[in-house]
Amino acid sequence: MVLSKTRIKYQYRMFLMASLCIWFVMGCVGYFEYQNKKQYLTTLITNRVEFAVGNIFMNHERGRDIKPFMDFMESAFVNTEFEDLCISIYNANNGRLLYSIGELHNTLPEEFDELEFDTLYDGSRTQRKHYVKLPTGEKMFFCSRRISTDGELAAKVYLPLNSSVEKHLDVGLPFWIIIFGAGIFGTILAFIITAHQAKNVVLLHDFAQRAAEDRDFIPMGDFPADEIGDISRQIVAIYNARMQANVRREREHVIALKATEEKNRTKRMLTDNISHELKTPIGIIRAYIDMLINQPDMPEADRQHFLQKAQQNVERLVSMLADLSTMTRLEESKSNIPMKEIDFHNMATTFVEETLLSGITKEMQLICNIPDDCVIFGNEGLLNSVLNNLVKNSVAYSQGTEMGIEFIGRSPSYYTFSFYDNGNGVAEEHLPRLFDRFYRIDTGRSRKAGGTGLGLPIVKSSINTMGGSISVRNRRSGGLEFIFTLPRPKKQAEAEAISKK
Repeated sequence: MVLSKTRIKYQYRMFLMASLCIWFVMGCVGYFEYQNKKQYLTTLITNRVEFAVGNIFMNHERGRDIKPFMDFMESAFVNTEFEDLCISIYNANNGRLLYSIGELHNTLPEEFDELEFDTLYDGSRTQRKHYVKLPTGEKMFFCSRRISTDGELAAKVYLPLNSSVEKHLDVGLPFWIIIFGAGIFGTILAFIITAHQAKNVVLLHDFAQRAAEDRDFIPMGDFPADEIGDISRQIVAIYNARMQANVRREREHVIALKATEEKNRTKRMLTDNISHELKTPIGIIRAYIDMLINQPDMPEADRQHFLQKAQQNVERLVSMLADLSTMTRLEESKSNIPMKEIDFHNMATTFVEETLLSGITKEMQLICNIPDDCVIFGNEGLLNSVLNNLVKNSVAYSQGTEMGIEFIGRSPSYYTFSFYDNGNGVAEEHLPRLFDRFYRIDTGRSRKAGGTGLGLPIVKSSINTMGGSISVRNRRSGGLEFIFTLPRPKKQAEAEAISKK
């Protein structure tokens, strides 16, 4: 209801203002046109009277008798606007009346005493005035006194302001029909235009009101195809863009809060895990030390056994702290890790040879199948750490006889590799969590194997830091298979793309 009142009030206010302007303009135009036309008709009648007097003077100057011509004019003026016209001809020297047509008038208005004579085209001189009143009270449309060129004749002319003259001075009904018709047409046009323009304003009013009351409001105003409509659509577009930006900010804020909560939860879990993982070796070390202190007479063989166990747990603590330091460095310094082109064939071959010589693989075979032209973009230290952790993981948990590194494919931007073993594999429910920190499939066996629970998380962080990805799956033939990608040098990828074209 408020919107309806606003629409009516605004549209009719615009219409009223436009109508007043139109009728003011039409009134001014009608007034000036009326005056011009009336002046034209006045001049036309006056010129005909002056022309008649001029012909009388012309006949006199040519020596003709002016009586027949005046009789002709008198008969010709019957039933015309000049029917009451009075023309009196006098002798200019003695004032004697010579000829006259119409009702005779002798006196002129008092204004003529102050009027100056105007010289006409034929040399005659005249005094004339419109709309005057004679001393008798009779209203005259036109009065004049004219003296011929030779100065012998004087003419007095009187044209009463009667109904016939007024009729001929009237501009006529068609003139007013045109004026009022134009005004009515302009008023109708103003109504159409104001209704059209009011639509934009009403739609904007509705948009502003709805937007203020409802944050979820989506404006869909059908604005007309004009400049105001374009502006209205731009306003709505800006509003929609800002609302979408607000929604995105709110969504990002929620995501950021969830990410912060998840990060805090992860930190709490990590802290709990670290605390739990540290307590075990520390507790063992403390127990052995307490026994050594409380039993000074302990046999030497038992003493050495307890000291070796304590040393093993100290080394486990050192390894765990080193792995935690590596994880922290990878997470905090990803952008600072130096990257370069690396011949992965030579590096992997060297790694396999050194690993086999070190005895880390124990009874397992380590195979390398990387093509000669395999150049990747990465960090050599991280790559060695990745391969070393994968080898240690297979040796500790796979219970297989063989493991290997092989090339399995390429894309325009990446090489894809596989690290596999032929061991027992892992139950499917454990696969998604193998890269979680401190996650253990078999807690007792894992600790017995001496693992810190951070080897595979370090592998994943290292691969991700270099711009690659890694996943794990069970092999059909048995064992685990880690599929990882490493980026190719950009120049190499671009050159290969050009050569294919």
